[in-house]
Amino acid sequence: MSSEAPRAVSGARSGGPARAPLTLFGMSGLGTTPVEGSVHGDSTSGVSQRVAVVFERSNAGTAALREAAELANAGRELSVVTLAPQARPPSWGRAGGTGPYNIAIREEAELELREARDMLGSVAGRATFEVLAGSPQPPLASWVAQHGFGLVLLPHHRLTPGGNFFARSLRKRTSAEVRLVR
Repeated sequence: MSSEAPRAVSGARSGGPARAPLTLFGMSGLGTTPVEGSVHGDSTSGVSQRVAVVFERSNAGTAALREAAELANAGRELSVVTLAPQARPPSWGRAGGTGPYNIAIREEAELELREARDMLGSVAGRATFEVLAGSPQPPLASWVAQHGFGLVLLPHHRLTPGGNFFARSLRKRTSAEVRLVR
């Protein structure tokens, strides 16, 4: 191992792209080729071209769907998902039950999905649509990881204590880029 000090590459600290190739000691024979492009999922990078958007009835939900439609028009695969959090049955008995509540929440999520399909217009024919249900919260992070999405668009929620639950979960449990859309 050499005692030579490492040198800074121009642009590496300034936030701009580095223009000089980097060769590590003892690894010159790997046959690498420099590639231009973003590491955040443009068409030249190795990041998945699949985009998931979580839709809900709100201005932020509409904005997220609009951004997803633009990405789909640019050639990305698009999946639209609505969330249906389900109530857990009470541990102390069956009085009242959670069945009617859970059914109503799922039906509302189906309605939101139909609204999203209508809003997407011609893009809807190239997209997939799914209601994701779970108790107490839908398993969005595992669904994203299982389907190999490279980007997830979430509606931004103001005044959410500790930040968006789903954004934190996605960033912790998946390699997908997560964008909160206002």
